[in-house]
Amino acid sequence: MTRLLLTLLLSIPNARSAAGADEQVIRVAIARNVKQFRLNTSADAFLVETKTGQRYQLLARSVYEVKYISPSSLAVAGQTLESPVRILAGNGGDAIRMNGRHYKGDIYLRTNGAEKLEVVEHLPVEDYLCGVLPAEMSPDWPLEALKAQAVASRTYALKKSDPKKDYDMTDGVDTQVYSGASGTNERIRKAVESTRGEVLVYRGRLVTAFFHACCGGHTAAASSAWGEEVVKPLFGVRDPYCAVSNHYRWDFYATTRDLLSFIQSRGSSAMKIKRIRVHKRDRTGRASALKFATDAAPFIVSAVELRKAFGTYDIRSTLITRVDPVKGGYEFSGRGWGHGVGMCQDGAKAMAYKGASYRRILKHYYPGARISGLSGEAR
Repeated sequence: MTRLLLTLLLSIPNARSAAGADEQVIRVAIARNVKQFRLNTSADAFLVETKTGQRYQLLARSVYEVKYISPSSLAVAGQTLESPVRILAGNGGDAIRMNGRHYKGDIYLRTNGAEKLEVVEHLPVEDYLCGVLPAEMSPDWPLEALKAQAVASRTYALKKSDPKKDYDMTDGVDTQVYSGASGTNERIRKAVESTRGEVLVYRGRLVTAFFHACCGGHTAAASSAWGEEVVKPLFGVRDPYCAVSNHYRWDFYATTRDLLSFIQSRGSSAMKIKRIRVHKRDRTGRASALKFATDAAPFIVSAVELRKAFGTYDIRSTLITRVDPVKGGYEFSGRGWGHGVGMCQDGAKAMAYKGASYRRILKHYYPGARISGLSGEAR
């Protein structure tokens, strides 16, 4: 039976913050733009209105309904509170559960300008990584590959950290996937702990340490993927290691009708498609533009736009090798999965199986970068 109880307190016994004053903290949006949701407690916890200091107790093993009320207020178990509200775990552990996941950091509930709610977890970066690694790389993979992922993910998170924003990271693929305290095991903790504080730097600055599933034989330059400033570690390198991956090759069939609708929605007046070919490639071999020969004027679209329109699961990369006409449509063939920038995870796995250390893996995928401690000392 669902229990709803919110008790006003004069003090907060045993409550603790998720991180000490000297620890790097990452703020992760674990829910965005929702009107209401259910919050489950697995241990005693406490609510604090951050503006007024008003404090309430949440009972263990209870379910609380959280709802948007107004731009400045929200309700927990029917009690209207002033936004933002902080949730503290009473005795540590995984006190909060949402959407089947456990969270152990400090949780902030807040309203936003879209008349919705946001839930943001604040936690030490090392704890955060324990929730990233099992979501981004299988815990069964070689330990050296997991270590490489830990350094890349730590660097990426700290590079993206911005105190001017409400949060630094999301829990989805738009930054890096985060699964809370769920899924962490001893191998994950070992990979994080053995690389504690290590980051990738280039000319004294943190590298935007992108990574992806499989590069298909050559990693991409950041400029070709998003127009990002190109520094040496993100310029793209040959990768012979990921050829053993199941993601190395892909094929996708699209009907002529769907392809015609796609170019028409972007301004083409064509009624028929005669041929499709790769119009332009970048220096790493990825398609940057495709050309549609039609009954009207030729029409050129970016490969990134095509991939977004038909889905990144079907068109798995812009490393398109062939476009062949087939009955009723066209078959696209290519290699790799993902944007292709930075570390190829399948390649890192293969390198680790061959005996490469995490330092060797990182050196290969981020050439010119060095591993440093957060204090700036090279390691």
